[in-house]
Amino acid sequence: MARLEGPELVAPSDKMLVRAVLHGDRTAYEELYNRYAPLIRAVCYDVAGNLADAQGLAQDVFMRAYDKLEHLREPELFGRWIIAIARNRCKEWRREKTRTQEKRAGLNEAYAASADQSNDGQLGKLRSAIRKLPAKERLALHTFYLQENSAEDARRMLGFSRSGFYRVLERARKRLAVLLSQ
Repeated sequence: MARLEGPELVAPSDKMLVRAVLHGDRTAYEELYNRYAPLIRAVCYDVAGNLADAQGLAQDVFMRAYDKLEHLREPELFGRWIIAIARNRCKEWRREKTRTQEKRAGLNEAYAASADQSNDGQLGKLRSAIRKLPAKERLALHTFYLQENSAEDARRMLGFSRSGFYRVLERARKRLAVLLSQ
């Protein structure tokens, strides 16, 4: 779906891709998926705490987004819109999980034990610390560092001004350093 402009290849904007999807181009949605899936999985992982649930939630998010794409008023804001869908889906998932856990009170102890085991080691400590950060800071870290987007792309996806994005990143790094030193 990339187009040629001069000697270099230019990736189509979110707005162009959304419009193409609405006109029946399924490969355009595949490109949107490839562009945002790592970030959406990271958002879901923050809530779910495991890759299997995060992948399932991310698939739900993309299915919902596809079904509701015609209601997106500003196609250039697809990134922010799908992040909002992911957050809402994760809230639903957490409520569903809480209800299930309340019904199975005996399993709560086993779940807590397995969660403690997954936090062993440096990676577990890092994941745990990242989960304690405010949502904006987690998203900034995921988008910039873990997904390796440029600062400009990360800022645009999250809807921050340039200085606002750098302030959020700086706060996240400082909080993370404090959390990891404890």
